[in-house]
Amino acid sequence: MSSNWDQQERRTSVEQWMMDGPRACERPLTRLAAARQPWTPCARAPRVLLGFLLLFWGPPLACPFPAETPEDTLTAYLQATYARDYATAYLLLSVADRQWKTVTEYVREHGGFTGGALELTRVLAALMRFENLHTEIVGDRATVAVKTIRPHLYAPVLRELLLKLEQKRLEALSPTERAQRANQLRELARSGRLPVVREHERWELVWEDGHWRIFLNWAGAIEVHFEAALHAGLPWEFAPLQSVVRAKPGDQLQTFYRVKNRADRAMTAAAWHSVTPPEETGYLEIVHCFCFRHLTLAPGEEKQLPVVFQVTSKVPDSLRHMHVRYTFDPLDKSPGRVSK
Repeated sequence: MSSNWDQQERRTSVEQWMMDGPRACERPLTRLAAARQPWTPCARAPRVLLGFLLLFWGPPLACPFPAETPEDTLTAYLQATYARDYATAYLLLSVADRQWKTVTEYVREHGGFTGGALELTRVLAALMRFENLHTEIVGDRATVAVKTIRPHLYAPVLRELLLKLEQKRLEALSPTERAQRANQLRELARSGRLPVVREHERWELVWEDGHWRIFLNWAGAIEVHFEAALHAGLPWEFAPLQSVVRAKPGDQLQTFYRVKNRADRAMTAAAWHSVTPPEETGYLEIVHCFCFRHLTLAPGEEKQLPVVFQVTSKVPDSLRHMHVRYTFDPLDKSPGRVSK
């Protein structure tokens, strides 16, 4: 039986899908714009009956679109992930992979964009180019090699136009300001001044239900277990939002902890982390963490704290599980554990 949280998540996604209608399945990527077709059966179905059915079985996890070549699916996926449009990218993943992660988990782990921020990154994704595509198909499997030429996000001109990809700042831009920046991006491409980076990539796809889909093999990923602890009677609530994250070596992912101060006064605490087993510490890289600084919470204040991490590419094949525990101590109980 599903938990209350699962039922609420499904109900929320159903309500959002009902409001968006079949347009929610349209794929904004310019390469496949000509392939868009409305979902006629769903468009004609009575909304009350449709809502009843979707509440129990959930909204579709795949949008109906004409069968593509492996190259079409791959380039659409690369454009979507580059734009941080992970909700669309999720639809292009294999059924086998989607059994291991929900779309909510996938978007949260990668930091998906929405709204005005997504509008601008989609413009940039449309400027990507793909060369030297080579596909080998054996049965229902395909391997695609491609040279990807993508705009260089760390080039100064793009960092300035895209406000360092800070979503809140991009969301704060007016529609006019976003349109101006989008035109500047296109002009850079037209004039040959768009800084780019080139990369040779190799991807595996699988044929499912008349479509080629990206196969990431999440079944073989490492399970990173996130745990939480409080020491010395600290009157806080502290827990991971997602207790297990499946990570493939080299993937940079993010997860979150929830913390709340239950005391009637402001309190400052310091967090530190440990990895179990200890000898596996070197295989986990913490890129960004709330434990790098002291945290002060006002009475009753609650926050979500991000952790950006990566399992290194040197991890041995025998390693299948890692446990990461974050512990909060009152500041006077944890001298020297973290920087001030």
